[in-house]
Amino acid sequence: MTMWRWAGLVAVAAGLLAACGGGADRTKAQVRLVNASSGYAQLDWRVDDQLRQGAVAYGETASYAEADPGKTNTLARAGSGTALLTFNPAVDKRKHYTLLAYGPQGGLKQLLLDDEAGAPADNRSLLRVVNAAPDAGALDIYLTGTADTLAESVPVQSGAAVDAVGAWLTVNSGSYRLRVTATGSKTDLRLDVSALALASKQRVTLVLAPAAGGVLVQGLALTQQGAITALAPTQARLRVVAGLADAGSVNLRVGGAPVLSNINAPAVTPYTLVPAGDQAVVVTVNGAAQNSGSFTLTAGADYTLLVYGPPDAALVRWVSDDNNLTGDRTRAKLRLVNAVEGLSGPLSLSADFAPVADSVAAGTASAYGGIDATTTAQLSVSAVGTAPPLFSAIDQTFVAAANYSVFLVGGASSPVGIVRKDR
Repeated sequence: MTMWRWAGLVAVAAGLLAACGGGADRTKAQVRLVNASSGYAQLDWRVDDQLRQGAVAYGETASYAEADPGKTNTLARAGSGTALLTFNPAVDKRKHYTLLAYGPQGGLKQLLLDDEAGAPADNRSLLRVVNAAPDAGALDIYLTGTADTLAESVPVQSGAAVDAVGAWLTVNSGSYRLRVTATGSKTDLRLDVSALALASKQRVTLVLAPAAGGVLVQGLALTQQGAITALAPTQARLRVVAGLADAGSVNLRVGGAPVLSNINAPAVTPYTLVPAGDQAVVVTVNGAAQNSGSFTLTAGADYTLLVYGPPDAALVRWVSDDNNLTGDRTRAKLRLVNAVEGLSGPLSLSADFAPVADSVAAGTASAYGGIDATTTAQLSVSAVGTAPPLFSAIDQTFVAAANYSVFLVGGASSPVGIVRKDR
């Protein structure tokens, strides 16, 4: 064999090896970082203090990077040298993995996902679920036709537990409507995506992460060794506080559709799902339209709409709700919402004689404060310049890992207090 022919064969062999990934170091694993954390806009991943992937934003990743088995890994806020999480993932050389980072600020977690599942048969797809929404609880996942109701549908997976990687499920390839609910409930809808496409032989990991408000979730569809598709919610949650000074009936339309009807004051409605985005909002009190205008509803967020003051000149104010649970699961979250016009000054709230909120003006809400779980709490709401409390309550129950609001509604001369468990 001539030297030129031998050199040509070597070149061909080298090209074939490169096409099969032969250019990678075969003593190392191939890992990609996927950021599914609601608490960190961008993350850096390091192996033994060497940056492997930097500034990875939510729902994004770089290509696979080499990782050494047995080495120390860290995750840090982008540009920071301070580790948020340190771990030693059990990776094998020549295999592919997804390093999934998730969790709230101050509670970052990681899961290592094996990206080496074998292909299913023709016209079949593999799907597995990772519940990376710590506050959501266990979830049920439905893949249905567009017009199918949940009442007549069966989940493809029930009880997807937080922090767990589900087993691979074999499903027919096609386009599905994806819906996610709280486990055991077909009415507590957390995510509704009109089209999730699963191609023949495709292997997809569905990651469920918390949305802005803490109750609804958003999704990431991770194709094994392939693209990532964001599955964003298209709805927000909204409730109405009818806090009118005198008896009055409130109606609400969002985006031209009726949402709530004949809410007689005083009342705090449950949350209901409404379309997200820039929506025309029409509030009527006793049949008369109020100056409510339009409002941009963030997908996945929670809102309270305050309707208060005199019925013939009602005020309409928006309050953003944070229904993420407190990081300390032994305590509850508590806040004060002021829906009374004409008081002598802003409001304050105390629980068992300890201050929780102060300087809460009409039409606003305080920040959330922490409170110990108890069944005997004593609440007091006072206004600046008024000696006796405007509202008092004893033997109030506050459950650990739950959120509560105290609403003061009605007229300035005789306000009414409402204690509501938000979640």
